Amino acid sequence: MAYIDEIPVYYEGFLVGRITHDAKQSIEFTYDPQWLATKGSFPLSVTLPLEMRPYEESALLTWLANLLPEGPNLTGVSRGLGISTSDALEILKVIGGDIAGAFSIGLPSIRDDWRYTPLLTQYDVDCEEAALRMHFADLGKRPFLVGEEGVRISLAGGQKKTALAVLNEDGCPELGLPEPGDRLAIPKNGAPSTVILKPDNPALPGVLENEAYCLCLAKLVGLEAVDCTITETTEGKALVVARYDRQMGHTGSIKRLHQEDFAQANRILPGRKYEHGSVAGLSLNSILQTGTHLPPGEVLNLLDQVIFNILIANTDAHAKNYSMILSAERRVAPLYDACSSLLWEQMNQYHAQKIANFTLKPGDVTRKHWESMAKEAGLNARGLRLRVQELAGAIMNSKSAAAETVGSLPGVSSEMVGKIADLVETNTQKISSEV
Repeated sequence: MAYIDEIPVYYEGFLVGRITHDAKQSIEFTYDPQWLATKGSFPLSVTLPLEMRPYEESALLTWLANLLPEGPNLTGVSRGLGISTSDALEILKVIGGDIAGAFSIGLPSIRDDWRYTPLLTQYDVDCEEAALRMHFADLGKRPFLVGEEGVRISLAGGQKKTALAVLNEDGCPELGLPEPGDRLAIPKNGAPSTVILKPDNPALPGVLENEAYCLCLAKLVGLEAVDCTITETTEGKALVVARYDRQMGHTGSIKRLHQEDFAQANRILPGRKYEHGSVAGLSLNSILQTGTHLPPGEVLNLLDQVIFNILIANTDAHAKNYSMILSAERRVAPLYDACSSLLWEQMNQYHAQKIANFTLKPGDVTRKHWESMAKEAGLNARGLRLRVQELAGAIMNSKSAAAETVGSLPGVSSEMVGKIADLVETNTQKISSEV
């Protein structure tokens, strides 16, 4: 076809492929031959395998759409850019520099060009807590600092959040959670972020304690989960989560790992991340079957995440809350975005997917549902029930340690943490007693 536009996709400075479209807006993606021939190369998506052929828009556009924010964040970005919310490609041409995974859209990520502007410098203050408060206020006016020179950041989901980098005392970016003396900074010119921050949400009291407790609990029972902490601003607090799709390279600089969520891996748009609704989304069995893209041992880790989410009553565990790492050895991404819905009566109290083809509330899951789930997924029913019991026991045994750890974080209400711990324990006991 006669191309009218060509948008390159890069991994750092390496050309991965090209997105092209013509006057009729027909879109195609083609890998660059050199990328295909490069040892250790990896695909954009399991739906876009490394092959020398054009991929049409049906495969590409769902992958792109799932890199964008949702709801008010997407509306704010759209207004700031003057681009329709439905035009994922055009939006990502502008803000697709630091996204989920390893690739950048439109421009390469050249290490020599990377810059980090500390929040203290950005907002011309000398107090880190005040700078963070001003940053969240800034995001309320322009999500992801859209329009700021050198800033090209996009985070999926509808929650207010920001992607920043942790700088050590020498001003160098580092992995992990911020330590005393570290500074938070805005990545610019293609520089990778290392942490995601979520401010407190008055509409969901205790949301930060909830997520911190559930993630801490997951690690204590043996699941791989993201590291997190809570930090304070001059007007509140925020959850800080270390990015799992970043690692330290051999040269001592930050390196991106490629990942994709299960909505991307199943070619569904963000609006279909829940199974329920007039347009059905991903079923629980489909989530488990997505594990066929992973090594056998990783399938068990995925199953553990599903069981854990059911036990803690994480009814918001939708398709975009499961991911896989595609660069290097394929594996399930660490557990993230884990909260117990039992804390809020106004929140949906039904699981994001049907369980054994039933729309169930957390405490309604019984032995027959686990057995039906096992049969549909081709799992051993007795083995699944035993694993449910094992994780349930570990959750109850780890309650005190998780509550103590999270209760010691800055600005945290120990009473709120205790309430969350009790709700999770009660739900876990009820389910395990019926397995």
